[in-house]
Amino acid sequence: MDNNFLNNLSNEIISSINCPIFLIEDRKIIFANRYFLDTVLCRDISDLQKKYQNIEDIFICLDGNPLKFDNLCSKEPNDIKIHINNRYFKIQILELNNNIFSIILHDISHELEHKKELNKLLFTDNLTKLSNRTKLIDSLQNEKFIPKSIVLLNINSFKEINDFYGHKAGDQILISVSNLINDYLKDLKGIKFYKFPTDNYCILNLEYKKEDLINLVEKIIKNINNTVFYFENHEIDVNIRAGISFSDKNNKLITADIALQTAKKSNKNYEIFYEELDKFQEYENNMLWTRKLKNAFIKDSIEVFYQPLIDNITKEVHKYECLVRMIEDDGKVISPFFFLEISKKSNQYTKLTRVVIEKAFKKFSNLPYEFSVNISYDDIEKDDFLDFIKEMLLKYNVQNKVIFEILEDENIKNYTYLISFIDEIKSLGCKVAIDDFGTGYSNFEHILKMNADYLKIDASLIKNIEKDENSYKITKTIIEFAKSLNLKTIAEYVENEEIFNIVKELGADYSQGYYFSPPIAEPNFK
Repeated sequence: MDNNFLNNLSNEIISSINCPIFLIEDRKIIFANRYFLDTVLCRDISDLQKKYQNIEDIFICLDGNPLKFDNLCSKEPNDIKIHINNRYFKIQILELNNNIFSIILHDISHELEHKKELNKLLFTDNLTKLSNRTKLIDSLQNEKFIPKSIVLLNINSFKEINDFYGHKAGDQILISVSNLINDYLKDLKGIKFYKFPTDNYCILNLEYKKEDLINLVEKIIKNINNTVFYFENHEIDVNIRAGISFSDKNNKLITADIALQTAKKSNKNYEIFYEELDKFQEYENNMLWTRKLKNAFIKDSIEVFYQPLIDNITKEVHKYECLVRMIEDDGKVISPFFFLEISKKSNQYTKLTRVVIEKAFKKFSNLPYEFSVNISYDDIEKDDFLDFIKEMLLKYNVQNKVIFEILEDENIKNYTYLISFIDEIKSLGCKVAIDDFGTGYSNFEHILKMNADYLKIDASLIKNIEKDENSYKITKTIIEFAKSLNLKTIAEYVENEEIFNIVKELGADYSQGYYFSPPIAEPNFK
């Protein structure tokens, strides 16, 4: 068979592949299939060579910088994203010999469009169109700015406004208050304004001096408190309170909230956080639950409860989530809400996680179900945690059943380490789920690299999905986003039939919630 025939045959095969492919030699394009020519709007290879002198002329990186071919060859393909004529691609490079490279482009436009839409929904308050709490947390994590102070503002007795005048009036008040505050802030440098859930707002200050910020807050409160708001024929008086934190020792969001709650209790317009505000109550509560937790370890009264996950098509139990509980002497079952954070402060969290893991592994070693256990970055960064997992897998042989649920939040300091951990446990045969996805903190670039098997859609979205349009849109987009990445989705907090029917219709793979079963002492739900 002659070489011309083979070359022609090879060209025909490459041309028929349904993605852009081209060959370069010494940075010049020497061959391009029809899909690539169509992508760059060229008739043929000669037209392409006239239009583009070098390969660098064709590509633009998504970060806006020119793409150098030497850089192209030195990076991992998944790290390179480019756009050509409003379409977006990942690059795969094959070196055929020392001078000739084959470059294949994989279209990711649909995937990025999903991400863009999801980011817009996640980072914007649906009512006021202001940036929301999720956007603030994402910015604090990724943009690396450090606020000098944070102000939380709250509409006093907003529930009464909703109850008396109706939700339309309440929505109008929320919009009007945000507009009034924004009128003060929109021209100020170093000030960012956010709408938090329900009737809360947040001002983030990057530049203002303490005295100037306090004066600004006083003016905003006075203006709103002196304004009469109108809805239909009703006059509505609105009062707001504020909590301000300049704390350098504590999380400013948390301390601003402590100051706000103190302002409400003391009936002040605003309160500025000072260290004594939270010391006494926190100390007393910490001591109580630290003692209870220590006693629970001694008495082996840390137990695991199990909540079933239902296949949305067959309605059969496929998996269980393992949830920690503390059993008191009188048999009362205590939720981790009361002791989980205390366990971290009292250096008992690691022990708590490992007790749950071993008890769950032992329980499912002879059961025909997959099961999930929750782990955090705090667990993962412990030097011996991976060795502990390997030891438990060897002892109970559940690597083909266990799913590690990881909460992706702002506490993660080293994603390279996290991704390495995930790759390691996946190589052992385990699976990974990303927990509480969709609100709070969700970084989509990291999700793409995590090689997870499941996304668990956050409960705060699911529980509102039947009555909140924004929750519905976000959930729909998350499910579509997950499907584009071949991830299975789990809807948490499925509390009634209507919610179940909605998440099933949207294409979620599994449901979890009280509509089917609360957490139970034995994994025997049918």
